[in-house]
Amino acid sequence: MALKTLRRVLLTASVGAMLVAMAAVVPATATAAPPGASTGALDVGVGASGGAASATTSLTTPSGPVGILSAVGFEQAPILAAMQNPKANVIDGYTFYTGTIGGKPVVDVFSGEIDESAELAATLLIQNFRPTAMLFSGTAGANAEDINVGDVVLSAFVADKSNIHYQMPEATNGDQDGPGYQTPYEGVEVYTPGADLQGADINSYDTPPPTPADASTYGYGSGTDPDWAYVSYFAGTKELLQLGETTGPIGTDTQADATGDSNYTGTVTNKIVAGVIGQAPVWTEPLSWIEAQNALYETDAEENEGTGFAFASAAQGIPWLIIRGISDTPWWPNAFDGVLASDHAAQVAIHIVENLPSGAVSEAPATFGDLSPASNAAQAGYIVASQADYTVSPVGAVTYTNQQGVTQTIPNFQYSRLGAEYRYPWRPPTG
Repeated sequence: MALKTLRRVLLTASVGAMLVAMAAVVPATATAAPPGASTGALDVGVGASGGAASATTSLTTPSGPVGILSAVGFEQAPILAAMQNPKANVIDGYTFYTGTIGGKPVVDVFSGEIDESAELAATLLIQNFRPTAMLFSGTAGANAEDINVGDVVLSAFVADKSNIHYQMPEATNGDQDGPGYQTPYEGVEVYTPGADLQGADINSYDTPPPTPADASTYGYGSGTDPDWAYVSYFAGTKELLQLGETTGPIGTDTQADATGDSNYTGTVTNKIVAGVIGQAPVWTEPLSWIEAQNALYETDAEENEGTGFAFASAAQGIPWLIIRGISDTPWWPNAFDGVLASDHAAQVAIHIVENLPSGAVSEAPATFGDLSPASNAAQAGYIVASQADYTVSPVGAVTYTNQQGVTQTIPNFQYSRLGAEYRYPWRPPTG
């Protein structure tokens, strides 16, 4: 969400009976599947420069409810309002509402904000209800000038744009404090057996973990282990993406609301964009910072839960899509409408549920060609760059609250005792 990593986890799916009766869905019984079990064979491959994973077969999942997550109350409200006969099921503190939308079974949950919360809620939903597909219906901030408050961005792809390695510049006359560059960090690590990584960008594989037999001589390890992949971005499910794009007109917004400026009196017709979602626990407003972030990760919307949701779904082989109504835009800093954005996102989610064909969902992934022309990545020609140069300005004032609860300010941080620590050349360690 715009208002604001069970990593390396072996997620084994719970398989059980799904009872659909009296317009309600009840949790599946907790019968564990063998580790690595899946509904089809996945052959994960990687291109010469990383590249998207491919599969020898198109995996499908048995028919079940559609799982829907939202991070905050005003995002969840329009989904719950559309449900018939909702019934509450509390599992590990999360309330899962089972019912129907347009006669189709659904399970809806409030996940809470930030990546880890969404990941846990998605994992619990998948393991207990065995959904046929997973949707995230919520809000985000625009990362592209032509994407307006009230528009909806669908996740052809989602990337964790906080995965960054800030590289040190080449030394010049002993000075390494000049402009440096940023590169993608390793990415999200996924246990591949049983996962669906079709269309994902796998940049590398980890080394095999130690065993009791070699732990004493393991060191850094050696070789590569195809069971553990580093993913730069995940690809959403093409069938869900294309179905979302067929949603009829989602509505309009006033120019005053879209800009936060009451002097504008026109109307904005909102649109649906197939784009790249950028997830990170940040809320970025300065356009110069968004420019620097987008140079490395070409994203169209910024939110806080997408990678965790995609990770949980992909790791367990469930088709998925993120639906983000745009609540705010840094091009118009005074604009914000979370309720309108949530309603527009929910319209798309409801349309997908009501029109999803019975049976299995094809797990064919979205491709670069599925991006809308308005998408930053489509215009730039890439999703993740290999390198982006940058310059960091000196830190000015720093304000904080001390241990006694008193607000303090360091007016010239870079010249303070604390700021003096960040200078070259280093002194050799003495202690």
